[in-house]
Amino acid sequence: MIDLSNVNPIDVPAGDKPGKSEDGVAREMGECNDFYLTDLLQQLNSVIAARPADKAVIRQEEAEDPACIPIFWVSKWVDYSDKYGLGYQLCDNSVGVLFNDSTRLIMYNDGESLQYIDRDMTESYLNFRSYPPSLSKKATLLKYFRNYMSEHLLKAGANITPREGDELARLPFLRIWFRTRSAIVLHLSNGTVQINFFQDHTKIILCPLMNAVTYIDEKREFHTFKLSMIEEYGCCKELVSRLRYARTMVERLLTTKAVATQVKHTA
Repeated sequence: MIDLSNVNPIDVPAGDKPGKSEDGVAREMGECNDFYLTDLLQQLNSVIAARPADKAVIRQEEAEDPACIPIFWVSKWVDYSDKYGLGYQLCDNSVGVLFNDSTRLIMYNDGESLQYIDRDMTESYLNFRSYPPSLSKKATLLKYFRNYMSEHLLKAGANITPREGDELARLPFLRIWFRTRSAIVLHLSNGTVQINFFQDHTKIILCPLMNAVTYIDEKREFHTFKLSMIEEYGCCKELVSRLRYARTMVERLLTTKAVATQVKHTA
């Protein structure tokens, strides 16, 4: 358990927003429809309807496409939502916290640049050496989460090089997450849906923009497939079962509010 005993619980007044700073200007974030969930659901419906497990005896390797490895995925996470929120690290070593009050604080991989997103999805770009006093508790918590994950958690995909992306592309943030009995479901603002399964530690990373899925198996090996190629060439039963589960989870994501932090349910 993460030790935050010496940090006071978050107390954020209603409507509290960060001010502008020399390092950035607050502005409204444009939301892209439903963050590609409808597109992803259509892709999953299509691939599952093709009955890929029936085709995968010798042809699964034909569906693999390493060039579609995602640019971003969640490499570490820690759930302390009973008091504060969910902390996570992306594969580029940036760190974020989705707090229980639906705000987000993100530290870029340079260890200095900050992005704060309030409950109205207004963004502020700041610096760790100069941020409003109203964010001091959250900045302290962010550092605790970062240190805990660095010291205690293994990095998913540590031996994998992410696909190169546009250097000007926005760093995605954690839009929503929830836990079931079987897995944790994480939805990033770039449309990526990641599902980490508790029992066998396998993971799938779904990218609707690339029409691709990455399967991290029990040996922590990455296998990236184009969904359209899985339709044609098939895949193993283990991946099919996870794609079916993912379809159910995407349906649930579509029913949640755009800035919800956690959906409590059992599955």
